[in-house]
Amino acid sequence: MGKPYRMVLVDDEDEIRSRIASHISPESGFTVAGTAGNGYDALELIEQLAPDVVLTDIKMPYIDGIELASILRRDYPAIRIGFISGYNDFDYARQAVQLQVRSYLMKPLTREDILAFLGELKTELDQEFASRYSQETMQRQYQESLPLLAEKALAELLTSPRTEQALITQSLQQYGVDLDDTNYAVALIRIERSEEHWDILEFEKAKLGVRNNISHNLDVHEIDHYSCSFQEDLVFLLKENRTAFLQEIDAILYQTIRKVEHFLSIRIFLGLSRLTSGYSQLRGAYNEAARAYSTGRMHNLSLVMYSPQADSPTPAQPLLLPEEEQQELQQAFRFGDTRKIEAAFTGLRDRVATLRRDQTPHRLGASFHAPPKDILLVRFLMLGITHTLIDYARTVDVDIRTVAPEDILETLLRMQSFEEYLQWVKRTAESIRQKSQSSRLDSGEELLAHVITYLKQNFSDNQMTMQTVCAACGISISYLSQLFRKYQATTFVRYLTKLRMEHAREQLLLSGSRVVEVAEACGYRDIYYFSHCFKRHTGLPPKAYREKNL
Repeated sequence: MGKPYRMVLVDDEDEIRSRIASHISPESGFTVAGTAGNGYDALELIEQLAPDVVLTDIKMPYIDGIELASILRRDYPAIRIGFISGYNDFDYARQAVQLQVRSYLMKPLTREDILAFLGELKTELDQEFASRYSQETMQRQYQESLPLLAEKALAELLTSPRTEQALITQSLQQYGVDLDDTNYAVALIRIERSEEHWDILEFEKAKLGVRNNISHNLDVHEIDHYSCSFQEDLVFLLKENRTAFLQEIDAILYQTIRKVEHFLSIRIFLGLSRLTSGYSQLRGAYNEAARAYSTGRMHNLSLVMYSPQADSPTPAQPLLLPEEEQQELQQAFRFGDTRKIEAAFTGLRDRVATLRRDQTPHRLGASFHAPPKDILLVRFLMLGITHTLIDYARTVDVDIRTVAPEDILETLLRMQSFEEYLQWVKRTAESIRQKSQSSRLDSGEELLAHVITYLKQNFSDNQMTMQTVCAACGISISYLSQLFRKYQATTFVRYLTKLRMEHAREQLLLSGSRVVEVAEACGYRDIYYFSHCFKRHTGLPPKAYREKNL
């Protein structure tokens, strides 16, 4: 690691802190980011500075080193902790082991002790950084994971919306899988599994054997292909590189699965799609292969090639929005990606253009009053898109009437063209997204306001910690920390301390309570720590502050 590691020193003796700090130079690989004289101040520093190492005394006022280490181990597990102690106590040593404390240094500390501790700690930190975070390590791990990344991306390509496929294809290119606009066929392969005789390990071994055998035979016949394991299936992408390609693939796959079935004593079912043009059509080809597989399974046939005649839509069918396209469109609305929304709309325009070519009369842009047959068919598509828009609003807790106050059906009937309708959809979706985001921001502020109200009502509780507050308010520690930084530009500890100090000043000036009573009313168990915090906050001890301002 190039930059020095950051350390916070915690000891109630100024001389010891200064002595240790004097031996920490840039050459040691460490820098002192801050020092504290007690555990309370140390926690505030640690929250602010995020050090790599905390070296703390055990015997300290307010919060001792054991309690500080326990908090750090819970809230900051990456921080290395070292103990300083003037007591050779076995119980301390035992607790240090339990808290995974890096070192246990005995007072009085010599220069050699400090340098030896720093040297060992730097070696340990350097090794951890080199093994986990160095560029060389991450590059090696990346190279080793490329096959898994490619397989995951291939599976995503077969099931993701069209709007995401170009991005997935770019990722595949980085993983060494180069898909282009060549024709492809998709083969879906499933092994019949008997749960009575096959445990999961045996099943996965059988899948691997089938996959390797098919891949080997494809290589022998010089068929370019990629494969992945998806759920219980094996999926092969087969790249066309010759005439009569499907017939040859059919023969290769049939011979291979028959041979594998014989030697492994298993039953294999395989569905094969038609050829499809380019990677953007692979999702449809995968669905074709799945339907072919289902047909073969139904008729107990090992290999079936997809036949389009069985489920081709008739020209008279209305133009509908399939469920998978509804999901694609809703996802584009949700993330407000203009490019993806426009890509989805382009696909819808293409479908309408195809309808206009296939139907007569060709009057898509005409008024919806006394509409021709093709307009009636497009209305089914519009209803599907509108349903998707309403469902999107529902999933993000937005009342559609707040962004589209007029009757939606009447609004649609006034539309003069499909393009006008698409622009209305785009504007309405953006309004829903903005309202949803605004609601989320408001909810964050409302949640923080609830926490602050809780603090104002309970700051006198001397057992209060960030953890107890989060438990009481039903919020995570990390989220609450982010809310304080975002909306209050401070930390939880600083805000609570400020709240207590403001109340302490009022009590000292407006009541006759003793200083010890004021400390207890403000949530401090230790009057000396209360005085320490009050002086740091106001510049004066409590008693002097009262005398000066009365």
